Amino acid sequence: MKKILLTLAASATVFSAFATDGTFSASNVINSVRQYIFNPDGTTKLAKANGAVEFLYNGAVVGTGTYGFLADGLFSAGTVSIPNQAGNAVAITIEVWDKSTQATYDLASTVAGGTYLPAQTVTITLGGGGSPAATPAPLTGFTGGTLKVVPTPEPSTVALAALGLGGLLFISRRK
Repeated sequence: MKKILLTLAASATVFSAFATDGTFSASNVINSVRQYIFNPDGTTKLAKANGAVEFLYNGAVVGTGTYGFLADGLFSAGTVSIPNQAGNAVAITIEVWDKSTQATYDLASTVAGGTYLPAQTVTITLGGGGSPAATPAPLTGFTGGTLKVVPTPEPSTVALAALGLGGLLFISRRK
């Protein structure tokens, strides 16, 4: 009977080790080094009120979704968990944008006038797990940077596209 209980206890311990969440510190202040996000001018830090950031693992947003900024140019979303990944090396994609230009990263990186930081993917070994839980891993490898602006098409480009579309419609109607 003791062997059965001991086996069950060992199995539960092993299972719980695999079922613990991995964690990372979702901040661009890494080991006291600030990796600022700058506006397209390259010198002004992205305003706290306008900054937005998301973290993706395997293409899905992790944590509670979109986070705001702690200060101008700096985000800190606290500890973000990834289910069942404690101690594993995982790739995290960081998406940062100016939410005053577009509501989401996808829009900010594709719609004319949107401002965004090209997505950065970093590989980190997650903390978490254990008893007591391991310290969350820092977001090492993130380099900050300057926001890019999605260009507005030139009026002549729009006119040329309209002319081409009109020509295609004219040809298709003739047939």
